Amino acid sequence: MKECKKCRVEILDDTAVCPLCSSVLEISGEDFESTGYPDVKATVRKLNFIVRLYSFLAIVTEAALIIINYRHYHGTWWSAITGISILYFYLTLKYSLQKNKGYQTVIVVQVIGAVLLMIAADNIAGYRGWSVNYALPGAVLLLNGTILTLMIVNASNWQSYILMQILTALTSLGCVLLWKLGIITRPVFSLGALAVSLCMLLGTLIFGDRRAKAELKRRFHV
Repeated sequence: MKECKKCRVEILDDTAVCPLCSSVLEISGEDFESTGYPDVKATVRKLNFIVRLYSFLAIVTEAALIIINYRHYHGTWWSAITGISILYFYLTLKYSLQKNKGYQTVIVVQVIGAVLLMIAADNIAGYRGWSVNYALPGAVLLLNGTILTLMIVNASNWQSYILMQILTALTSLGCVLLWKLGIITRPVFSLGALAVSLCMLLGTLIFGDRRAKAELKRRFHV
């Protein structure tokens, strides 16, 4: 049996590093009292089975939908939309369950994936612009609301969300740029998203003072 002296736990499965802190493990001895850690490989195997099961069901379902769409075609390949949706949920399942990512990264990736899904659906169904006029700035507003909620819930470490705020501000600026290029034709939501993003970021920098500056230095080494 191996143990991690940093985390003070014993590791039951056959691995060379600690699953908690990634420190190199040592052969278990009698030096200190440690807490047994469960077999992490068993959990990994269960998650892998869930992903494989979803993959099988997704392929079978999409194949059936393509056949139905082909036999009853009325000018729209709606099966492509279902295929993209199934792929999105597959990537969501695989990314969220099988990858050891922070929840902030997972939130951002999920929102980006959802926006791309809606843009693809808009184009497949006959582009009408709702994906860029409403879905894109709506995603920015959703991220702002999520960030505000996280800052309230995790008030002791609120400054850690500055990077997400910067991301939403840059994205909202991108929406305004798309409006100037004529891609976005209804700029109300985009301008609203920009105003909310900049107000939140400015408020964080002003009221955060030293903690906000320290976080910026830590993130960008300036």
